[in-house]
Amino acid sequence: MDTVFPDQLGTIEEESRAAAQALIGRLKLTTPHAQPPERQNVAFIPVTRAQWKSVLKDADLPRLQQETDETVMEVLLLRTASGTTVGKRLPELLQRLGKSVVTLSAIAGEVSRFSPSRTSAAERRLAADLAQANQREAQALFACLRQGWLESAWGPVHMYAHMAQTIARALETATRNQASIPDEDTYRRTLGLSAEEIGHGSGVAVRARLLAAWAKSPKKLDRRLRQSMKHLIDDSLPLTVKLLNHLAVLALSDRPLEAHRATLLSRDLVASRLKSEPEFTRSVMARHVSKERELLSSHRGQIAYHDAYNRAEHHEEKARAALDMHRAALEGDVKRTATVLLELLGRTVPPGASLSTIRDLLVAEGEQPLCKLLASTIHPGWRNASAHEDFHWDPVDGTLLLGGQPTALQAVLDSVIRARTICHGFEHGVAVAYAQNPSLINWDTEETYVSRDLAILQSAGEVRFSVLEIRRQGSLVRLDVPDFSISDLREAFRVILRGSIADPDVKRWELRQSSRDRLALCVDDTGVRVGLRVSEPLWEAVDPLPFAELPLMVNAMANAGESAEVTASSVLFFAAAHVAGERDRLSHALTHGDSAAKKELISTTKLISTGAKAAADLLENQARRKLLAFAEVLAGESHRLVTAHPWELARGFVPADRALRRHVPCLPWITEAGG
Repeated sequence: MDTVFPDQLGTIEEESRAAAQALIGRLKLTTPHAQPPERQNVAFIPVTRAQWKSVLKDADLPRLQQETDETVMEVLLLRTASGTTVGKRLPELLQRLGKSVVTLSAIAGEVSRFSPSRTSAAERRLAADLAQANQREAQALFACLRQGWLESAWGPVHMYAHMAQTIARALETATRNQASIPDEDTYRRTLGLSAEEIGHGSGVAVRARLLAAWAKSPKKLDRRLRQSMKHLIDDSLPLTVKLLNHLAVLALSDRPLEAHRATLLSRDLVASRLKSEPEFTRSVMARHVSKERELLSSHRGQIAYHDAYNRAEHHEEKARAALDMHRAALEGDVKRTATVLLELLGRTVPPGASLSTIRDLLVAEGEQPLCKLLASTIHPGWRNASAHEDFHWDPVDGTLLLGGQPTALQAVLDSVIRARTICHGFEHGVAVAYAQNPSLINWDTEETYVSRDLAILQSAGEVRFSVLEIRRQGSLVRLDVPDFSISDLREAFRVILRGSIADPDVKRWELRQSSRDRLALCVDDTGVRVGLRVSEPLWEAVDPLPFAELPLMVNAMANAGESAEVTASSVLFFAAAHVAGERDRLSHALTHGDSAAKKELISTTKLISTGAKAAADLLENQARRKLLAFAEVLAGESHRLVTAHPWELARGFVPADRALRRHVPCLPWITEAGG
């Protein structure tokens, strides 16, 4: 509710007038002043309409305006007080007023960074307009006090207060109006990519999908991301894979204001600690990184609880799933983030400390902004009610009762999202600080299966192969991937080879397609060893996959239960197709006597022969002999044509053409429609 100010000051006590004028003249209080947010920042962070609503909600500027008005009213009431009362109360009230103005202006500046879609210019300006009116209200009050409560000086205070309240009401309306939220592609708006490219699949595997999508237009997407993150990074900072992933996830946040705020605070704190106490800071962060397995488990647990919430048909079930999410977020994300934050600040956190203890330690840090943010996410009463089964859903009143206290179910969900957002923002800030201070970082940390999973996902993304999920079971790694066609098969084998380099301990790879009626592509260490033997000498010179895929294909088809005869026929087809394809690609140059084209074709054919021989070693009997014979024919043709004129090669390698006519690939992982 708006504070109602009188149109006129009315009777002023002379003692109050004199005391106010004397204090204003004597106190070293500056008139509240902050540069208008629209001049500080031009909006540069693209957000959807839904994200914009959350920005306005989290900014809560109308509440800050209400605090300003309440302070102004308290000052106003002193006009009839004694000089002694004015002397005691006015300095504290004016300091509070100045702080209120600066806080509102700073938050309005944060809001002004965001550029929402489908939003009027007037609504975009509301935060900046409110900050300006709020500041002028306070400035007018100072002027009124300097003039000893002069009636004519009160008019501007009343005018700007009314203006600020009007803008604040408009902000409240804009925040509440859910009907104006369109269905938008957040990925398209924030990153310039589409939800189809990276939106499907687990968050764990998003690194692969992001890199795969990014590789299609890296320079353009780099520029876009740098522009939207220019308050965090400068143009000279390399966009490493890790930093790119963190910034992209930050851009997609459901709570952008809280996320960017936490990221900035974390970046500045960690960078400062790295510079002042590098060894201590590295040791604290190393302990944090060592918990990455627990972090991954907690993340997957929260996703499972969220899925349970969405599946639940009754509010009672939804309430339990929401409280499970809340417990996991606080006991996992918040407690771990708070612990590392407190340790960075030089505080000791007792082992096994409760959430209440953690919250008390955070609150004890006073105005430390990150500590205040994290402390605000902890509701020990909710956590205790959940832990002790002291909750239930009241179907009559339609509300959740936690420890006997009515609590909105949506409030619990919002609390979970906010807590996770702030913790993720902390991680993003650490990543930025590390990227900005590489000389202060010691990267010699313990390698775990989590870091190896990330390396596998990165290797997949770098070859533009999307991964929906990654799971381990012993020495087996299973990648859930979109359905692939025959043209994707080579890249699937490339992912396996590169993944094997990233994690040599994997003994079996399974690429499980989205359509469950399709077979998984399975390659074990027998196939990988041969594939690596073929590829290892070639990585620096040529793409080894056309040759290394042949033994991998034999192994995968054997694991799919295909006969040796069918396997040999399929491998023959692919080997012959590559030779014929390269010959046709180079035919124009060959017919014009290009000796370099001749050399390239002969070299490629020899490598195909090598790959076919390696594949034959994984077969037996007639199938093995058939594949070896073809490999020998290719080798013989290559040797024979060394002395031929280039134009002769344009019609050479006839055995490859014969093989293409005689053999048809039969790939068990690809349906007729998909292939």
